[in-house]
Amino acid sequence: MPSELNTLVHEVLRHPHFRFEDLKGFDAQIANRRADEADKQAGTPFGTGFRERAVTIDVPSGDKTVPPERIEVPGLHYRRIMDVLREALQDPVLSPKYHLFPFRLFRRAGDSNEASRIYSEIYNSDAMLEAHEDVQSAHLPPEEQECKRPRIVSALMAWSDSTHLANFGNAHVWPIYLMLGNLSKYIRCQPTSGACLHLAYIPSLSAETKRKIAAFHAKWDTQQKQILTHCKRELMQAVWAILLEDDEFLKAYRYGFVMEINGTEYRVYPRLFTYSADYPEKVLLATIRDKGICVCPRCLMPRDKLERMGMVSDMKYRLTHARTYLKWAVERARNLIYNMATPITGPAVERLLKATSSVPTKNAFKIDELDNIDVSRFLVVDFMHEFELGVWKAFFTHSIRLLYAIDSALVKELDKR
Repeated sequence: MPSELNTLVHEVLRHPHFRFEDLKGFDAQIANRRADEADKQAGTPFGTGFRERAVTIDVPSGDKTVPPERIEVPGLHYRRIMDVLREALQDPVLSPKYHLFPFRLFRRAGDSNEASRIYSEIYNSDAMLEAHEDVQSAHLPPEEQECKRPRIVSALMAWSDSTHLANFGNAHVWPIYLMLGNLSKYIRCQPTSGACLHLAYIPSLSAETKRKIAAFHAKWDTQQKQILTHCKRELMQAVWAILLEDDEFLKAYRYGFVMEINGTEYRVYPRLFTYSADYPEKVLLATIRDKGICVCPRCLMPRDKLERMGMVSDMKYRLTHARTYLKWAVERARNLIYNMATPITGPAVERLLKATSSVPTKNAFKIDELDNIDVSRFLVVDFMHEFELGVWKAFFTHSIRLLYAIDSALVKELDKR
Protein backbone atom coordinates (compact mmCIF):
# COMPACT_ATOMS: atom_id res chain seq x y z
CA MET A 1 0.00 0.00 0.00
CA PRO A 2 1.29 3.54 -0.77
CA SER A 3 0.76 4.74 2.81
CA GLU A 4 2.71 1.81 4.24
CA LEU A 5 5.49 2.24 1.66
CA ASN A 6 5.76 5.94 2.56
CA THR A 7 6.01 5.01 6.23
CA LEU A 8 8.73 2.45 5.47
CA VAL A 9 10.81 4.96 3.50
CA HIS A 10 10.37 8.11 5.60
CA GLU A 11 10.12 6.69 9.11
CA VAL A 12 12.40 3.66 8.84
CA LEU A 13 14.89 3.77 5.98
CA ARG A 14 15.56 7.52 6.26
CA HIS A 15 15.62 7.54 10.06
CA PRO A 16 19.01 8.72 11.36
CA HIS A 17 19.27 5.68 13.67
CA PHE A 18 18.66 3.17 10.87
CA ARG A 19 21.72 1.21 9.76
CA PHE A 20 21.67 -0.73 6.48
CA GLU A 21 24.35 -3.10 7.78
CA ASP A 22 21.76 -4.48 10.21
CA LEU A 23 20.00 -6.05 7.22
CA LYS A 24 23.01 -8.17 6.30
CA GLY A 25 21.87 -11.79 5.92
CA PHE A 26 18.18 -10.82 6.25
CA ASP A 27 15.66 -13.62 5.57
CA ALA A 28 11.93 -12.78 5.49
CA GLN A 29 10.80 -16.26 6.56
CA ILE A 30 13.06 -16.27 9.60
CA ALA A 31 11.99 -12.72 10.51
CA ASN A 32 8.29 -13.64 10.26
CA ARG A 33 8.81 -16.74 12.40
CA ARG A 34 10.58 -14.69 15.07
CA ALA A 35 7.78 -12.12 15.03
CA ASP A 36 5.15 -14.86 15.45
CA GLU A 37 7.06 -16.32 18.39
CA ALA A 38 7.45 -12.88 19.97
CA ASP A 39 3.67 -12.28 19.82
CA LYS A 40 3.11 -15.41 21.90
CA GLN A 41 5.50 -14.33 24.65
CA ALA A 42 4.19 -12.50 27.69
CA GLY A 43 5.55 -9.04 28.29
CA THR A 44 6.27 -8.24 24.65
CA PRO A 45 6.44 -4.45 24.11
CA PHE A 46 4.40 -4.78 20.90
CA GLY A 47 1.00 -4.83 22.57
CA THR A 48 -1.19 -3.35 19.84
CA GLY A 49 -1.39 -6.41 17.61
CA PHE A 50 -3.96 -9.17 17.48
CA ARG A 51 -4.86 -11.11 20.60
CA GLU A 52 -6.43 -14.54 20.75
CA ARG A 53 -8.95 -15.82 23.25
CA ALA A 54 -12.03 -17.98 23.61
CA VAL A 55 -15.54 -16.52 23.66
CA THR A 56 -17.83 -17.71 26.44
CA ILE A 57 -21.54 -18.22 25.78
CA ASP A 58 -24.31 -19.38 28.12
CA VAL A 59 -26.06 -22.55 26.96
CA PRO A 60 -29.40 -23.60 28.53
CA SER A 61 -29.69 -27.17 29.76
CA GLY A 62 -33.32 -27.89 28.84
CA ASP A 63 -33.75 -29.37 32.33
CA LYS A 64 -35.01 -27.48 35.40
CA THR A 65 -32.72 -29.45 37.69
CA VAL A 66 -29.57 -28.66 35.69
CA PRO A 67 -28.16 -25.10 35.67
CA PRO A 68 -26.98 -23.54 32.39
CA GLU A 69 -23.38 -24.09 31.36
CA ARG A 70 -20.80 -21.63 30.09
CA ILE A 71 -19.21 -23.10 26.97
CA GLU A 72 -16.07 -21.65 25.41
CA VAL A 73 -15.89 -21.07 21.67
CA PRO A 74 -12.18 -20.85 20.74
CA GLY A 75 -10.62 -18.80 18.00
CA LEU A 76 -11.50 -15.13 18.50
CA HIS A 77 -8.69 -12.99 17.07
CA TYR A 78 -9.12 -9.32 17.88
CA ARG A 79 -7.47 -5.99 18.52
CA ARG A 80 -8.52 -3.52 21.17
CA ILE A 81 -10.59 -0.67 19.74
CA MET A 82 -8.31 1.92 21.35
CA ASP A 83 -5.22 0.40 19.72
CA VAL A 84 -6.88 0.53 16.31
CA LEU A 85 -8.11 4.09 16.90
CA ARG A 86 -4.68 5.36 17.95
CA GLU A 87 -3.10 3.73 14.93
CA ALA A 88 -5.60 5.44 12.64
CA LEU A 89 -5.24 8.88 14.22
CA GLN A 90 -1.44 8.73 14.11
CA ASP A 91 -1.20 7.59 10.49
CA PRO A 92 1.29 10.05 8.95
CA VAL A 93 -0.37 9.89 5.53
CA LEU A 94 -4.05 9.99 6.51
CA SER A 95 -4.03 12.20 9.62
CA PRO A 96 -3.60 15.49 7.67
CA LYS A 97 -6.76 14.58 5.72
CA TYR A 98 -9.02 14.10 8.76
CA HIS A 99 -11.90 16.52 9.30
CA LEU A 100 -11.69 17.02 13.06
CA PHE A 101 -14.43 19.65 13.29
CA PRO A 102 -17.82 19.01 11.63
CA PHE A 103 -19.56 21.62 9.53
CA ARG A 104 -22.67 22.24 7.42
CA LEU A 105 -22.13 22.17 3.67
CA PHE A 106 -24.24 24.31 1.32
CA ARG A 107 -24.42 24.77 -2.42
CA ARG A 108 -25.71 27.79 -4.30
CA ALA A 109 -26.74 26.95 -7.88
CA GLY A 110 -26.00 29.49 -10.61
CA ASP A 111 -27.20 33.01 -9.86
CA SER A 112 -29.66 31.83 -7.23
CA ASN A 113 -29.40 33.36 -3.76
CA GLU A 114 -30.94 30.26 -2.22
CA ALA A 115 -28.45 27.78 -0.78
CA SER A 116 -29.24 24.07 -0.56
CA ARG A 117 -27.89 21.91 2.26
CA ILE A 118 -25.59 19.13 1.04
CA TYR A 119 -25.23 15.85 2.93
CA SER A 120 -22.22 13.97 1.62
CA GLU A 121 -20.07 12.84 4.55
CA ILE A 122 -20.43 11.97 8.22
CA TYR A 123 -18.54 15.14 9.16
CA ASN A 124 -21.21 17.36 7.54
CA SER A 125 -24.17 15.45 8.97
CA ASP A 126 -26.48 16.59 11.77
CA ALA A 127 -25.53 13.50 13.80
CA MET A 128 -21.85 14.51 13.82
CA LEU A 129 -22.68 18.13 14.61
CA GLU A 130 -24.84 17.04 17.55
CA ALA A 131 -22.17 14.67 18.84
CA HIS A 132 -19.54 17.41 18.59
CA GLU A 133 -21.79 19.78 20.52
CA ASP A 134 -22.43 17.15 23.20
CA VAL A 135 -18.75 16.45 23.92
CA GLN A 136 -18.08 20.14 24.56
CA SER A 137 -19.90 19.67 27.87
CA ALA A 138 -18.86 16.04 28.44
CA HIS A 139 -17.24 14.86 31.65
CA LEU A 140 -13.51 15.19 32.25
CA PRO A 141 -11.49 12.62 34.22
CA PRO A 142 -11.03 13.53 37.92
CA GLU A 143 -7.28 14.00 37.45
CA GLU A 144 -7.71 16.41 34.48
CA GLN A 145 -10.52 18.72 35.51
CA GLU A 146 -8.62 21.76 34.19
CA CYS A 147 -8.01 20.32 30.71
CA LYS A 148 -8.39 23.05 28.05
CA ARG A 149 -7.52 20.98 24.98
CA PRO A 150 -9.90 21.21 22.00
CA ARG A 151 -12.52 18.46 22.12
CA ILE A 152 -13.26 16.46 19.00
CA VAL A 153 -15.29 13.40 18.03
CA SER A 154 -13.77 10.35 16.41
CA ALA A 155 -16.55 8.87 14.24
CA LEU A 156 -16.20 5.08 14.32
CA MET A 157 -17.66 3.13 11.40
CA ALA A 158 -17.81 -0.66 11.76
CA TRP A 159 -18.33 -3.18 8.99
CA SER A 160 -18.45 -6.97 8.97
CA ASP A 161 -19.12 -9.62 6.36
CA SER A 162 -18.66 -13.38 6.50
CA THR A 163 -16.50 -14.27 3.50
CA HIS A 164 -15.85 -17.58 1.72
CA LEU A 165 -12.19 -18.10 0.91
CA ALA A 166 -12.69 -20.35 -2.11
CA ASN A 167 -15.28 -21.29 -4.72
CA PHE A 168 -15.45 -24.78 -3.23
CA GLY A 169 -15.39 -26.14 0.31
CA ASN A 170 -16.58 -24.36 3.44
CA ALA A 171 -13.45 -22.43 4.45
CA HIS A 172 -14.40 -18.89 5.44
CA VAL A 173 -13.47 -15.97 7.66
CA TRP A 174 -15.72 -13.48 9.40
CA PRO A 175 -13.85 -10.18 9.75
CA ILE A 176 -14.87 -6.97 11.48
CA TYR A 177 -13.35 -3.78 10.08
CA LEU A 178 -13.16 -0.29 11.52
CA MET A 179 -12.93 3.03 9.66
CA LEU A 180 -13.09 6.68 10.69
CA GLY A 181 -15.90 8.87 9.40
CA ASN A 182 -13.61 11.89 9.87
CA LEU A 183 -12.00 10.82 6.60
CA SER A 184 -13.72 11.44 3.26
CA LYS A 185 -15.52 8.47 1.73
CA TYR A 186 -13.58 9.09 -1.49
CA ILE A 187 -10.39 8.24 0.38
CA ARG A 188 -11.86 5.44 2.51
CA CYS A 189 -13.10 3.57 -0.55
CA GLN A 190 -9.66 3.41 -2.16
CA PRO A 191 -8.35 -0.16 -1.70
CA THR A 192 -4.77 1.03 -1.16
CA SER A 193 -5.52 3.96 1.17
CA GLY A 194 -4.96 1.96 4.36
CA ALA A 195 -8.08 3.56 5.85
CA CYS A 196 -9.84 0.25 6.54
CA LEU A 197 -8.39 -1.40 9.66
CA HIS A 198 -8.89 -4.97 10.85
CA LEU A 199 -10.55 -5.11 14.26
CA ALA A 200 -11.49 -8.77 14.82
CA TYR A 201 -12.23 -12.15 13.28
CA ILE A 202 -15.39 -13.77 14.62
CA PRO A 203 -15.08 -17.52 15.30
CA SER A 204 -17.65 -20.08 14.22
CA LEU A 205 -19.33 -22.81 16.23
CA SER A 206 -16.96 -25.67 15.49
CA ALA A 207 -18.01 -29.32 15.25
CA GLU A 208 -16.43 -29.93 18.67
CA THR A 209 -18.39 -27.05 20.22
CA LYS A 210 -21.62 -28.35 18.70
CA ARG A 211 -20.90 -31.79 20.17
CA LYS A 212 -20.48 -30.23 23.62
CA ILE A 213 -23.79 -28.39 23.27
CA ALA A 214 -25.53 -31.53 22.02
CA ALA A 215 -24.22 -33.58 24.93
CA PHE A 216 -25.28 -30.95 27.47
CA HIS A 217 -28.79 -29.99 26.32
CA ALA A 218 -31.42 -32.50 27.40
CA LYS A 219 -33.69 -31.84 24.39
CA TRP A 220 -31.09 -31.55 21.64
CA ASP A 221 -32.73 -34.17 19.44
CA THR A 222 -36.00 -32.22 19.11
CA GLN A 223 -34.72 -28.62 19.46
CA GLN A 224 -31.39 -28.72 17.62
CA LYS A 225 -32.17 -25.95 15.11
CA GLN A 226 -33.49 -23.51 17.73
CA ILE A 227 -30.54 -24.19 20.08
CA LEU A 228 -27.90 -23.61 17.40
CA THR A 229 -29.61 -20.43 16.18
CA HIS A 230 -29.71 -19.14 19.76
CA CYS A 231 -26.02 -19.98 20.30
CA LYS A 232 -25.01 -18.12 17.11
CA ARG A 233 -26.84 -15.03 18.37
CA GLU A 234 -25.14 -15.36 21.74
CA LEU A 235 -21.75 -15.71 20.03
CA MET A 236 -22.09 -12.52 17.97
CA GLN A 237 -23.13 -10.48 21.00
CA ALA A 238 -20.41 -12.04 23.18
CA VAL A 239 -17.75 -11.02 20.65
CA TRP A 240 -18.96 -7.42 20.66
CA ALA A 241 -19.18 -7.47 24.46
CA ILE A 242 -15.45 -8.31 24.56
CA LEU A 243 -14.66 -5.46 22.16
CA LEU A 244 -16.87 -2.85 23.83
CA GLU A 245 -16.48 -3.71 27.52
CA ASP A 246 -12.83 -2.76 27.48
CA ASP A 247 -11.90 -0.54 30.42
CA GLU A 248 -9.76 1.82 28.36
CA PHE A 249 -12.41 2.20 25.65
CA LEU A 250 -15.21 2.81 28.15
CA LYS A 251 -13.10 5.43 29.93
CA ALA A 252 -12.32 7.13 26.61
CA TYR A 253 -15.99 7.03 25.63
CA ARG A 254 -16.94 8.84 28.85
CA TYR A 255 -13.96 11.16 29.43
CA GLY A 256 -12.17 11.24 26.08
CA PHE A 257 -8.44 10.61 25.70
CA VAL A 258 -5.55 12.88 24.77
CA MET A 259 -3.99 12.39 21.35
CA GLU A 260 -1.57 14.51 19.35
CA ILE A 261 -2.78 14.88 15.76
CA ASN A 262 -0.74 16.90 13.26
CA GLY A 263 1.23 18.58 16.03
CA THR A 264 -1.77 19.62 18.16
CA GLU A 265 -3.09 17.86 21.25
CA TYR A 266 -6.82 17.12 21.31
CA ARG A 267 -9.18 15.40 23.71
CA VAL A 268 -10.77 12.75 21.50
CA TYR A 269 -14.17 11.21 22.23
CA PRO A 270 -14.82 7.99 20.27
CA ARG A 271 -18.42 7.55 19.13
CA LEU A 272 -20.03 4.72 17.18
CA PHE A 273 -21.86 6.16 14.16
CA THR A 274 -22.54 3.40 11.65
CA TYR A 275 -22.42 -0.36 11.22
CA SER A 276 -22.60 -1.79 7.71
CA ALA A 277 -23.58 -5.45 7.28
CA ASP A 278 -25.78 -7.64 5.14
CA TYR A 279 -29.26 -8.60 6.34
CA PRO A 280 -28.35 -11.89 8.11
CA GLU A 281 -25.72 -10.03 10.15
CA LYS A 282 -28.03 -7.09 10.85
CA VAL A 283 -30.46 -9.61 12.31
CA LEU A 284 -27.74 -10.87 14.68
CA LEU A 285 -26.61 -7.36 15.64
CA ALA A 286 -30.10 -5.95 16.20
CA THR A 287 -31.11 -9.13 18.10
CA ILE A 288 -34.20 -9.76 16.00
CA ARG A 289 -35.49 -12.79 14.09
CA ASP A 290 -34.50 -13.55 10.54
CA LYS A 291 -37.55 -12.74 8.39
CA GLY A 292 -39.94 -12.69 11.34
CA ILE A 293 -43.24 -10.80 11.63
CA CYS A 294 -41.36 -7.48 11.67
CA VAL A 295 -38.41 -7.93 9.31
CA CYS A 296 -36.85 -4.47 9.57
CA PRO A 297 -34.08 -3.88 12.15
CA ARG A 298 -35.09 -0.19 12.39
CA CYS A 299 -38.88 -0.28 12.75
CA LEU A 300 -41.88 -2.49 13.49
CA MET A 301 -43.40 -2.49 10.00
CA PRO A 302 -45.22 -5.86 9.64
CA ARG A 303 -44.08 -8.07 6.79
CA ASP A 304 -47.59 -8.18 5.28
CA LYS A 305 -47.49 -4.37 4.79
CA LEU A 306 -44.14 -4.11 3.02
CA GLU A 307 -45.86 -3.46 -0.31
CA ARG A 308 -46.72 0.03 1.00
CA MET A 309 -43.05 1.00 0.84
CA GLY A 310 -42.59 4.51 -0.52
CA MET A 311 -46.04 5.76 0.45
CA VAL A 312 -46.48 8.71 2.81
CA SER A 313 -48.37 6.50 5.25
CA ASP A 314 -45.48 4.02 5.18
CA MET A 315 -42.94 6.65 6.26
CA LYS A 316 -45.22 7.91 9.00
CA TYR A 317 -45.67 4.38 10.32
CA ARG A 318 -41.90 3.75 10.36
CA LEU A 319 -41.26 6.96 12.27
CA THR A 320 -44.00 6.39 14.83
CA HIS A 321 -43.21 2.68 15.27
CA ALA A 322 -39.43 2.76 15.59
CA ARG A 323 -37.87 -0.39 16.99
CA THR A 324 -36.66 -0.28 20.60
CA TYR A 325 -34.79 -2.87 22.61
CA LEU A 326 -37.22 -4.57 25.02
CA LYS A 327 -34.82 -5.23 27.88
CA TRP A 328 -37.52 -6.32 30.31
CA ALA A 329 -39.01 -8.82 27.85
CA VAL A 330 -35.58 -10.26 27.00
CA GLU A 331 -34.71 -10.72 30.68
CA ARG A 332 -38.01 -12.46 31.41
CA ALA A 333 -37.61 -14.71 28.37
CA ARG A 334 -34.06 -15.64 29.39
CA ASN A 335 -35.25 -16.50 32.88
CA LEU A 336 -37.82 -18.87 31.35
CA ILE A 337 -35.23 -20.49 29.08
CA TYR A 338 -32.26 -20.73 31.43
CA ASN A 339 -33.97 -21.30 34.77
CA MET A 340 -37.35 -22.84 33.92
CA ALA A 341 -36.17 -25.03 30.98
CA THR A 342 -38.75 -23.45 28.65
CA PRO A 343 -38.03 -24.16 24.95
CA ILE A 344 -36.35 -21.24 23.15
CA THR A 345 -39.38 -20.93 20.87
CA GLY A 346 -41.89 -22.13 23.45
CA PRO A 347 -45.33 -20.46 23.84
CA ALA A 348 -44.34 -18.54 26.98
CA VAL A 349 -41.30 -17.05 25.25
CA GLU A 350 -43.23 -16.33 22.05
CA ARG A 351 -45.85 -14.33 23.94
CA LEU A 352 -43.10 -11.99 25.10
CA LEU A 353 -41.07 -11.62 21.92
CA LYS A 354 -42.83 -12.82 18.77
CA ALA A 355 -44.96 -9.72 18.10
CA THR A 356 -41.85 -7.54 17.67
CA SER A 357 -39.65 -10.30 16.18
CA SER A 358 -37.33 -9.98 19.19
CA VAL A 359 -35.06 -12.78 20.43
CA PRO A 360 -33.95 -13.84 23.95
CA THR A 361 -30.40 -12.50 23.57
CA LYS A 362 -28.83 -9.62 25.48
CA ASN A 363 -27.59 -6.86 23.19
CA ALA A 364 -23.93 -5.98 23.82
CA PHE A 365 -24.43 -2.36 22.71
CA LYS A 366 -27.14 -1.67 25.29
CA ILE A 367 -24.97 -0.86 28.28
CA ASP A 368 -25.07 2.25 30.46
CA GLU A 369 -21.40 3.13 29.86
CA LEU A 370 -22.17 3.58 26.14
CA ASP A 371 -25.38 5.54 26.79
CA ASN A 372 -27.41 2.51 25.62
CA ILE A 373 -26.56 2.96 21.94
CA ASP A 374 -29.57 2.61 19.65
CA VAL A 375 -28.36 -0.29 17.51
CA SER A 376 -31.30 -0.04 15.13
CA ARG A 377 -30.35 3.48 14.08
CA PHE A 378 -26.69 2.92 13.27
CA LEU A 379 -27.33 -0.17 11.12
CA VAL A 380 -27.11 1.67 7.81
CA VAL A 381 -28.07 0.54 4.31
CA ASP A 382 -25.52 -1.83 2.81
CA PHE A 383 -25.39 -0.76 -0.84
CA MET A 384 -23.43 -3.76 -2.05
CA HIS A 385 -25.74 -6.41 -0.59
CA GLU A 386 -29.05 -4.54 -0.62
CA PHE A 387 -28.74 -2.74 -3.97
CA GLU A 388 -25.82 -3.72 -6.19
CA LEU A 389 -25.99 -7.45 -5.47
CA GLY A 390 -29.27 -7.74 -3.60
CA VAL A 391 -33.02 -7.68 -4.13
CA TRP A 392 -32.91 -4.33 -5.94
CA LYS A 393 -30.61 -5.74 -8.63
CA ALA A 394 -32.93 -8.72 -9.14
CA PHE A 395 -35.96 -6.41 -9.34
CA PHE A 396 -34.26 -4.05 -11.81
CA THR A 397 -33.10 -6.94 -14.01
CA HIS A 398 -36.63 -8.33 -14.07
CA SER A 399 -38.01 -4.89 -15.00
CA ILE A 400 -35.58 -4.64 -17.96
CA ARG A 401 -36.75 -8.05 -19.19
CA LEU A 402 -40.37 -6.88 -19.02
CA LEU A 403 -39.56 -3.77 -21.04
CA TYR A 404 -37.81 -5.84 -23.70
CA ALA A 405 -40.81 -8.18 -23.84
CA ILE A 406 -43.23 -5.26 -24.35
CA ASP A 407 -41.14 -3.07 -26.67
CA SER A 408 -37.35 -2.82 -26.84
CA ALA A 409 -37.67 0.95 -27.43
CA LEU A 410 -38.89 1.28 -23.84
CA VAL A 411 -35.42 0.34 -22.58
CA LYS A 412 -33.97 3.37 -24.38
CA GLU A 413 -36.69 5.51 -22.80
CA LEU A 414 -35.72 4.15 -19.39
CA ASP A 415 -32.08 5.05 -20.07
CA LYS A 416 -33.12 8.64 -20.85
CA ARG A 417 -34.98 8.93 -17.58
